[in-house]
Amino acid sequence: MRKAVKIIGAAVVLLAAAGGYVYWTMLPKIPEHPFEKPSGPYAVGTREFDWTDSSRAETYTRNPNDRRRIVVQVWYPAAPGAAGDTARYLLRPAEFANGAGAKAARHAKTNSVLDAPPASGDSAGFPIIIYNHGGAWTRWSATYATEWLASQGYVVFSIEHFGFNQTIKYPDGTAFTADTLAFPKETKDGRKDALASWAYLDDPVFKIWRGDARFTLDQIERLARDPGPFHGRLDLSRIGAFGWSFGGALAVDLTAVDPRVRAAVDHDGQLFGSVDQTGTTRPVLQFHHGDDDALEYPEKDRLVVHQLMAELDVKDSSARAHSSADWYSVTIAHTAHGDFSDLSLFYPRAKTQTDPKRVHEIIKAYTLAFFDRYLRNKPSDLLGQTKAPFAEATFRAWLKPDSTAGR
Repeated sequence: MRKAVKIIGAAVVLLAAAGGYVYWTMLPKIPEHPFEKPSGPYAVGTREFDWTDSSRAETYTRNPNDRRRIVVQVWYPAAPGAAGDTARYLLRPAEFANGAGAKAARHAKTNSVLDAPPASGDSAGFPIIIYNHGGAWTRWSATYATEWLASQGYVVFSIEHFGFNQTIKYPDGTAFTADTLAFPKETKDGRKDALASWAYLDDPVFKIWRGDARFTLDQIERLARDPGPFHGRLDLSRIGAFGWSFGGALAVDLTAVDPRVRAAVDHDGQLFGSVDQTGTTRPVLQFHHGDDDALEYPEKDRLVVHQLMAELDVKDSSARAHSSADWYSVTIAHTAHGDFSDLSLFYPRAKTQTDPKRVHEIIKAYTLAFFDRYLRNKPSDLLGQTKAPFAEATFRAWLKPDSTAGR
């Protein structure tokens, strides 16, 4: 059940087969231009920030003098006609822990102009979205969505959560080596191991990530206030969050613990934290993959996998019941966990699975409709339909009559 701990407990698919993928056990095939040109009205720029939270010790290292360091990549609407180099997919391949993966991606480019001046926008500034990557992945692992949302007029800040990620160097070349904290040792009891992994992820890992996100929000407030390229271009009253897997759970959690975050989208992440007990006063959109994870395991293990998945469904139901704002769910048929990241564009897929570009089209459509409704107060035909216009999607809505958020 090691793989169940990885997929269900750790909420990652690193080094494990999952729904037709085998990540990093084979060389990914990454074209020079893996991403479709964003369809929004804005050109897209990207740049990075490297911030240190002096108030927090770095708990992933033994050195008591280390402070928590946060690297953030931002995608944003760029000024018309902005000149500059098109950003590579991996700005610095040497940062990536997997050398084969970095080599495969070294020629890949995005559609974003590196360090382009931001567009001026309107007097209120652009709405803001925080992105959190999946556990053991990277800040750029959903470029298909982050740069596309920027083209639609959002400023997307993607946080690198060191220690439970794939990045081993900071932008200045300083190495990061995690030498403390580790998943519990496995006992070969699948259920026990999964629950132990969940407990470890809840504390300490989830709390570290929550601190990263709240510190990033503090820095965004500073960017909006102080002289610089984003001064006057960020609307601090319109902040949302989304993420993949463990990062999706963090997005939902932030709506419950930080009043600055007004809406959250969870891209196929099981819930962590206490939101299943407390609920949230902010609207939430949850995505789910459609494949049965248990089929990836020997038959003798499938009952345990199904039991664990049923427990996650109970958590989702409890979170919805305790929440006072609108809640939505979208399940996409014939998809795996990795479909909510860039990975599905780079690896072979089972013939029975939905085309990855089609999956991303569905994810982007609902994500944009949700944020437009709850951050821009724009009515959404997509969210108002009882039957999804996409044949592959199953859509459900739990609307709260007394909820006025985003309406």
